[in-house]
Parts: sequence; structure tokens; C-alpha cells
Amino acid sequence: MISCAEHGCRLERVHEVRRAHRYGEPMTPCPVPDAVAALDRLTFEGIATGSVTLPSRTVHVGEWLRLLRTLLDEVSMVASRAGPGSAALLHQVWDAADLPFRAGLNLWRPYERLSPAHQEAMLQAAATAVQLAANGRIIPGGTLGPALQPAPYRR
Repeated sequence: MISCAEHGCRLERVHEVRRAHRYGEPMTPCPVPDAVAALDRLTFEGIATGSVTLPSRTVHVGEWLRLLRTLLDEVSMVASRAGPGSAALLHQVWDAADLPFRAGLNLWRPYERLSPAHQEAMLQAAATAVQLAANGRIIPGGTLGPALQPAPYRR
């Protein structure tokens, strides 16, 4: 999570908050993109309640975290490894996030080994993918993919 689930503002590093408090400097809240705020609200819901309410069903927080981790790995995937259809989908996600493909990453690294700027870009791309799936603009794959899509209409 990079934002407050209630306010949608960027979480600040504790040493920056302490420094600002010590010197009486005001800290201006910095909003995050809507997709990231929505993703962080889902993650916070999971941490606080043990489950996450997705468009089609509720999942255990463990499933949500695995899904999120998979998304982070997939948005960082090189197009040649993804295959033509999936590569086009990845480009669609990065274009919708308004970020360069793979955040300009040249070599794949695990999410935890990326710079903070690259981690944030990957998180924004994953959040955009979740938003696109919820809006029905992309069709996610995998066993939990349908949970991200809008619930089918029922009479």
C-alpha cells in the first residue's frame, strides 16, 4: 500500500514526518491516482477484515495477496515472454496507466528488488489492470480473474 485507505493520500516515510514535525514544517497531502487508491482500499479491507470484496465475489485476504503479487509479476513481464495476445493486453494496461511500458524497466527483477519509483509504477499498472477488469474493458485470465470482472446480470 502506498496510500491511506480513507483519504487516498500518499503515505509518507516516518523520518520525513518526524523531520517536518520537529521543524514545524507543514506537510501537504499528496493524492495518489484513483486506481491506486481503490487498490489500496481493497488491500486495507483484506488486512482489516480478513477478506476482500471484489466485483464478482468475496475472497480471503490470502487469495487477494496472491492475486496482487501475480498481477505485479505480470505487469513487469517482457512482451516477448507474454505472447502476442497477452503482450497487447499488457500494452493496453500500461497505456491506460499513462506510464511507459514496464515503467522503462530493462531487466526483470522481483518486485522487492525494484527501486521505490519502479515499485510504485508497477503498483499503478496493477491497479489500472484491476480497474480495467472491473469496468469490463479487459478480460483477466487465471482462476481468480473472473472475480475482478463485473458480476453477471441476474434476474
